[in-house]
This record gives sequence, structure tokens and C-alpha cells, in this order.
Amino acid sequence: KGQEWTNSTGWVGEYNSHCEWYGVECNDEGQVINLTLGNDGLSGRISDAIGDLKMLQIVDLHDNDLMGSIPSKIGHLLNLTSLILSFNEITGTVPPGIANLSNLELLHLHDNRLQGTVPRLALKGQ
Repeated sequence: KGQEWTNSTGWVGEYNSHCEWYGVECNDEGQVINLTLGNDGLSGRISDAIGDLKMLQIVDLHDNDLMGSIPSKIGHLLNLTSLILSFNEITGTVPPGIANLSNLELLHLHDNRLQGTVPRLALKGQ
């Protein structure tokens, strides 16, 4: 959370279900499937705990003030179809586990401070 956080609807209520939070979409079982928090004034790091959200399909955190590295556990998100982290201050290298994301259709990492190359992806349909 950053001081410029533009929409925190539902996030600050003590008893709200995470499925009611702005930018969070869940399936019928209450598992998070989409995190859509682009251009929302967020700051800080992406937690390794993101890798525990096994049903995630979309992670869109573009145009925030995120820093640090892309968590290696992002490679555990085998249902991920879109990973959009562009326009942040993310550093380091792209984790090799990203090559495991065989359902990935959209990968936007531009306008960060990443170094190195993107691992060869096993793209859907290939």
C-alpha cells in the first residue's frame, strides 16, 4: 500500500472477504483468480506469498511504484495467462521459473529496471 493508493475499496474493512476487495476477483470457491490493480498508486514489493495463489490467471500491477525483484514463486502460478508488471521500478532478473508458465499469453515487463534476458517460454499452443 502506498500513500498514493487511489482505490482501497473493501481493503480496509476488518470483516470484508478478500473477494470483495477492489481489484480482486475470485472463483466460486473463493480462490483469487485475478489481481487487477494497475495504476492504483501501490508501492512496496511483490510478496513471495503471491506464489501461494495457485488459481491466479491474471496479475496486472502495471503503472504503480513497485520495487524489488519479481518473486521466484511467480513460477508456481501455472494457471497464469497474463502477467503485467510494466511501468514500475522492479529490479533484478526475470526468474527462470517463469518458463514454467505454459498458459501465459501476455507478458508485459517493460519500463522497469530489469537486467538480463527473459527465459524461453513454453507458450500456449506450442
